[in-house]
Amino acid sequence: MSATAVTHDYRDARRGWGHDLGYEPLPGDRLRAYGWGEGIKAGDYLLLSNGAGETRYAVDEIRYCRDPVDMWFATLSFAPRSEVAVDA
Repeated sequence: MSATAVTHDYRDARRGWGHDLGYEPLPGDRLRAYGWGEGIKAGDYLLLSNGAGETRYAVDEIRYCRDPVDMWFATLSFAPRSEVAVDA
């Protein structure tokens, strides 16, 4: 992904009026999503709740609506973060 990719927090605690989403699974590790919120671009990431944890998806493509202007439809791909080695 791009070095300028932004991670948008859509975990349960951050969801609300004007910042929410829904999704359905697609074959493989992909989702078809719809939601509300501004500034998301292809190449960005969405952080989603996953039980007590969280998971990250990359935005493959996104299309904003004309009305309301903050509503979008997107295709997402599972994009887990790499584990970082910590020296003891």
